Amino acid sequence: MVAPNPRPAPVRGGLARPWWRDLPGWLLLWTLAAAVFVGTCSERRALHETSPQARAALFQRTWEHFHALCEGTGGRDFLSRCREQAHFLREFPECEVDCRARLEPWR
Repeated sequence: MVAPNPRPAPVRGGLARPWWRDLPGWLLLWTLAAAVFVGTCSERRALHETSPQARAALFQRTWEHFHALCEGTGGRDFLSRCREQAHFLREFPECEVDCRARLEPWR
């Protein structure tokens, strides 16, 4: 008669970790995501709460800077900066259809 194979003893802990060990990492990740989201929304809100005259002046200065830096011959040298400026310019209510069309290559 063949002896039955003994069952292996269960390994305590094994490969699985308790959920509470990952909790601090998840909380940190969600906190950082919330901070980024709030920062993005506050920039847009601040822009729209600015007086129309001040916002128009800021738009004009930013547009001139963008035009000189990015639409000239050396625009590709400052690719990341030009993309940031284009994204910022799109947030202005003053940036209408023609403005958005000129900013499209910088998406």
